Amino acid sequence: MNQNKNNLNQQSANKKKHRRGTLNRLITINRNVAFVILVLQLVLTGLIFALHYLYPDYPYYLYAAIALSAIFATVDFFFVFFYTQAFRRAKGRTEMKAAEIIGNDINEAYNFGQIGLAVCDHNNTIIWVNDFLGGRYKNIVDKNILDVFPGVYILLEKEKSGTVQKVSGENNHIYSAEYLKEARLFIFKDISTEESTKKFSRDQAPVLGYIAIDNYADVQMNLGDEAKFTDMIADVRRVINNFGENYNALMRRIKEDRYLFITTMENYTRMFESKFDIVDTVKETAREKGSTDMLTISIGVSFGFPDYAKLAEMANNALDVALSRGGDQTIIQAFSQPIIYLGGKTELLPSRNRVKMRTLSNSFRTILQSHSNVIIMGHGNADFDAIGSCLGVRLLCKEAKIPCKICWEEQLVEEKVRVAIKATYSTEEMNEMFVSLRNVDSLITPKSLLVVCDHCNPRIAMFLDLYKKFESIAILDHHRPADFVYEDPEFNGIDTSASSACELVTFYITYNDNYIPIDSRTATFLLSGIFMDTHSFKEHTSNNTYEAAAVLTKFKGDSALASDFLKEDLQEYRQKISILNNSYTPFNGVLVAVSPDNEIVSNVMVSLVANEALNISGIDCAFCIGRISEHEVKISARSDKSVNVSALMEKLGGGGHLSMAATTFNEKDGTECSVQQAQSKLNLVLKDYLEDVRLSKSTQGA
Repeated sequence: MNQNKNNLNQQSANKKKHRRGTLNRLITINRNVAFVILVLQLVLTGLIFALHYLYPDYPYYLYAAIALSAIFATVDFFFVFFYTQAFRRAKGRTEMKAAEIIGNDINEAYNFGQIGLAVCDHNNTIIWVNDFLGGRYKNIVDKNILDVFPGVYILLEKEKSGTVQKVSGENNHIYSAEYLKEARLFIFKDISTEESTKKFSRDQAPVLGYIAIDNYADVQMNLGDEAKFTDMIADVRRVINNFGENYNALMRRIKEDRYLFITTMENYTRMFESKFDIVDTVKETAREKGSTDMLTISIGVSFGFPDYAKLAEMANNALDVALSRGGDQTIIQAFSQPIIYLGGKTELLPSRNRVKMRTLSNSFRTILQSHSNVIIMGHGNADFDAIGSCLGVRLLCKEAKIPCKICWEEQLVEEKVRVAIKATYSTEEMNEMFVSLRNVDSLITPKSLLVVCDHCNPRIAMFLDLYKKFESIAILDHHRPADFVYEDPEFNGIDTSASSACELVTFYITYNDNYIPIDSRTATFLLSGIFMDTHSFKEHTSNNTYEAAAVLTKFKGDSALASDFLKEDLQEYRQKISILNNSYTPFNGVLVAVSPDNEIVSNVMVSLVANEALNISGIDCAFCIGRISEHEVKISARSDKSVNVSALMEKLGGGGHLSMAATTFNEKDGTECSVQQAQSKLNLVLKDYLEDVRLSKSTQGA
C-alpha cells in the first residue's frame, strides 16, 4: 500500500510539473509576440512623425494616422482575443487533469476509509453509487435502497439531514448511515470492526453473583436426621456446581450456605434467558429428599461496572434484598439501573425462635434508649395494622422511658381507624399520644429516632419526606421491599414471614428481657391489626400468628371489639356490591373489579372488594381498581396463593406479599392517573406476565 501511495504521489507530481511547463511556454510566446507588436507600432508611429517633420506640406498625414491607429487597434484586438482563448484552453486542460488526479485520490480515500455513497431518486431507487459501494454490492443500481439497507427507513421517516443511524447490510456488515435530504444522498461508513470490538467487550464484561441457601440452619435443626440433611445439602451443592459448569462460571463456596460465582455477560445472558431456573431446580431437589421446610436458594447478581469490589458490594446488596423479600428468588442489580426481580414463588417460612426474637427485641430497645426522643410513623391512609403497631412501639418507648409521639393527620388515616381511636381514647390522651405534620418539626433533634411501622417504602409514608430530617431510622415491617426503601436504617426489622406488623411488635414486647405488660386498649388495636391483615385468620397465618393473638388475649385484648372495629356498615356493603357488579374476567380464574373514575372510594374499600372477589368459585386471583383520592388511583390484588400477585404489582411500581399486594398511581409523581389508564396498565401486565407468576400445584402444596 505504501508503494502504491508513492507511485501515485510521483505521478501526481509529474503531471503538475507538465502543467506548469505548458503554462510557462504559453506565457513566454505571448510575451514575445506582444513585444514585437509594440516595437512595430512604435516604429510606424515614429516614421509618421519624421515624415511630417521632413515634408510638412503633405496633406494626408491625418488620414495616414487614422488608418495606422485602426490597424494597431485591430492587431491588438486579435492578439488579445487569441491569447485569451489559448490561455483558457490551456487552463481548462490543466483543471481537467487536476480534477482527474483529485478524483482518483478521493476514490482511494473512500476505499481506505470504507465509505460508501448512494444517490437515490424520489422513489428511493438507487441511481448512482461510488466505487466502494458498487464493488461491495454488485448490481446495486436500480434497486430500492430499502431492499439493500432496510434500516435506512428511519432516516427517510425523519426527513432531516444530519441524522445518523446504525444499519445492517449483507454479509454481516454494519454501517453508520447519514442521509442528506437535499441531494438525496446516503453516506455509509463501515463500522463492522468497531461494532465487533464493542460486542466482544460487552460479552466479556464481568458479572458477579452470590448464591445463598435459605433457612439453612432452620432446616438443619427441624429436619432432625443429620444424615438426611447432609445428603440433601450434598444434592443441592451438586446442583449449584453444575449450574456453574453449565454457564462457564467460576463457582466458589465461601460459607456453609453461601457461594460466589464470577462469569461473563455472554454467559449471564443465557442465565437470564433461563430465568435462573436453578432456583426451581434446587427446590425440586430438596422436595425429592423430603424437605418439609422447603429448602430454597436466593441469588444476588450485579454487573455494569469494571471494579470487582463494587460489583461484590452490589451483588451482596441484591442478595440482601432477595432474602428480605422472602428468599426463593433472584435479584439483579445492574449499575445505575432499576432492580430486576425473578422468581419469588414461595413465601419465606417463619424462621423466628425465642432466642432470635429476644435478641431483636433487646437490640431494638437498646437503640430506643440511645436516642433523646422517638417519632413513630405509619404509612399514608393508615390502617389498623399501621396504627396498632405504632401503639405497640409507643408501649416499648414508655417502658424504656423515652419520649415519643405518633404521627397523625385525620385525613391520612382510614375512617374506621379514626372512629375506633376517638372512641377508645379521650381528647387529652390523643393530644399526648399524637403529633401533627404542623408540629412534628419542633420535636426533631440530631439525636431523634424515626421508627416507621408497616411499610419500608418512603414514598407511601404518612408524612412524605419527613425521614430526610432524621439521622437515624428504624424499620418494623412485614412487607417485601421493592425498589424504593429507607436507606441505611439503624435497625432493620423487616420480617416477611410475619402476618402483620402488629404480630412483629407483639413479639418484640413479649420476648423482651424486661417484662412489659400490655394494656387492654393497645392489645385490642394490635389484635385488630392481625385480624385485618389475616382476614380473621383466613390467610397468611402461621403458628406465630396464633401465638401472638393468644398473648394479646391474655393481656385482655378484646377480640370481639377488634372484630367490631373492622365491620362494614350498610353503605360500605352496598358500595362493595356495586363495584363487584362492574367486573370482568380477562383470563381464566382472574377477576378485575372497577370503580367509576368519578367516584372516590376508601383505601379499605378497594381491598375489601378484592378480598370479597376471592370468595367467588373459580377465581384464583382478583384485582380491584378505584380512585382513593383526587390525585390517586389504587389497584388492590389478592390471590389464593396460586398466583404471585406481588410480582404483578411490582411491574406496576407496587408490591406486597405473594397472595396480597397493591400499587398506587399518583398524579403528583408525574404519573398519568385515571381508573381507565390503571386498568389498561393492569391488562398489559396480566397479558405479559400472568402465566409466569402462576404457581404449580406442587409449589402450593409445599
